[in-house]
Amino acid sequence: MTTCAETDAERFAQRRSAIDLIATTRARAIRSALFGSYLFRVNPMGPEPADTRAHWLEVLREQHDAIARAAALVQGTDPMRIVPDWVCSWIGQHGAENPKYVKAFVHMRDLTHAVLLAAEAEDVTRLKDALDEHLRVGRSGFFESVTEFCDGLWAGLDTTRHAEIEQAGAAGKAIAKTLTRLEQIGKHVRLVSLNASVEAARVGDAGRGLGVIAVEFKTLAEEIQMLATTARTDIAAMTGTAEPGKLAKSDTKLR
Repeated sequence: MTTCAETDAERFAQRRSAIDLIATTRARAIRSALFGSYLFRVNPMGPEPADTRAHWLEVLREQHDAIARAAALVQGTDPMRIVPDWVCSWIGQHGAENPKYVKAFVHMRDLTHAVLLAAEAEDVTRLKDALDEHLRVGRSGFFESVTEFCDGLWAGLDTTRHAEIEQAGAAGKAIAKTLTRLEQIGKHVRLVSLNASVEAARVGDAGRGLGVIAVEFKTLAEEIQMLATTARTDIAAMTGTAEPGKLAKSDTKLR
């Protein structure tokens, strides 16, 4: 769920980061097979030190956990609860529309888990079978599935961002119209203030009360002008549509 404090750039970065997490599944699958093979192979120079094998096993676990997280993300959840819920929902929707890709992620998760379990049990036969199936699936389209799923997310991201930009532009135009009307009101209030000042001066002491009102009107007009100018500056900074000299010109008109 997004908040008002989040900018379009921040939301874009959150989506992009999540896509990157999913895209790394390709490398994770390769590393799983690699370190599983390290644990399976027989070293002709003699067995590796226990701490080396323990390190390989830990790397294998890390790859499994990352692949499992990616499989959860494509289904719309993050086990680590780092990716925002609204981003998870966005990815999950894409996954629901492309179930074959979700199935591929889940299958790779299960195959990597099988490799991990066999390695932890030091069951050479099971490890060989698990590695064979893991490599077979990896070579028969899994990497392409990851790429195509991420490409779909990028396409959706471009569409979403374009829609957000259009919405921001429409909102900016609506606000600009309101500001124009506010500036017109400010000019009118300033004119009324000027007329009241002239009338107060004409009637002398009897016009003191009117003179006070005229000063208040002038202060109000100046505040309206300042607020409108500040708002225009903020909108220009937010949308990148500032035009040199435009704000200064608007400010001069009101005076």
